[in-house]
Amino acid sequence: MSVFHEGERMVQQRIGVQATADSIGRMIQPFIPQGFDLFLEQQSIVVIASTDSTGSLWASLITGYPGMIQVKDPKTIEICTQFMLQDPFISNIKHNGNVGLIVIDFEHQIRVRVNGNAEFTDENALRVDVEQIYGNCPKHIQMRSLTPIDRRLGPVQTFGRLGILTPEQNRWIREADTFFIASSGPEGKTDASHRGGNPGFIKMLDDDALVFPDYRGNMLFNTLGNIQINPNTGILFLDFNMGRTLQLTGRSSIVWEVSGEEKLRFPGAQRLVEFRINGVIQAENVIPFDWNFLGYSPYNPSSPIK
Repeated sequence: MSVFHEGERMVQQRIGVQATADSIGRMIQPFIPQGFDLFLEQQSIVVIASTDSTGSLWASLITGYPGMIQVKDPKTIEICTQFMLQDPFISNIKHNGNVGLIVIDFEHQIRVRVNGNAEFTDENALRVDVEQIYGNCPKHIQMRSLTPIDRRLGPVQTFGRLGILTPEQNRWIREADTFFIASSGPEGKTDASHRGGNPGFIKMLDDDALVFPDYRGNMLFNTLGNIQINPNTGILFLDFNMGRTLQLTGRSSIVWEVSGEEKLRFPGAQRLVEFRINGVIQAENVIPFDWNFLGYSPYNPSSPIK
């Protein structure tokens, strides 16, 4: 039985990488491989993708101390930390347990993706029954080390719920070098993925729309395959300096052909993804770390024309 759904297959066939995807896809496992438990249990950052009652997708941040993730058995992990109760994923999981996780170590450029079904067993404990788990390559992860700090969790501030960004949020996105994207395929199976590039790799089309490049990756096309089936997506930006997050929900579409002018604006782009914003949440004082920037990924294409 294939680990890929029809949307992923459609994209792989369109690009002509079915054989490569089948070979690489063998790394996708229905259980936690030996050695993954050591990595997971040392991490402090998880991004979780979830679906709300309207079908909208959200990408959310979970933080804590090393040890907050516990591997209970080869099919189960538990995340124990102080969750931000105002975040959409709290209520989303209570009516739809399908989630995607990406556990990331920025300093060592390592990320592991977990897809499965989640439920709260306690106010501060989230159990995830693993359906798929696999490692991703280090491409486009900017290197940052972190130091925990005692940053008091602040109130969630909401701007532009109809999907219009403020000028400050617009600038935040244009200067970003990292974001995460939530997507969902058949049967509501949800996925979280990482995207990165040099500042300026994301362009604003308007105050309610943006576009970003799709660089050469692992040839699995999980995110683009999901978008083929379900355009609803969520995006999460982290402000590493100010300790805040920006969550967007909306709909994505794939631009398959990149014109000559677009190749100049988006060096290295194989395709483009346009994202139209339907909702915005900005949360202050929610990242309890100080960050030390160590360098951009050597895989990043040169800075695009702004």
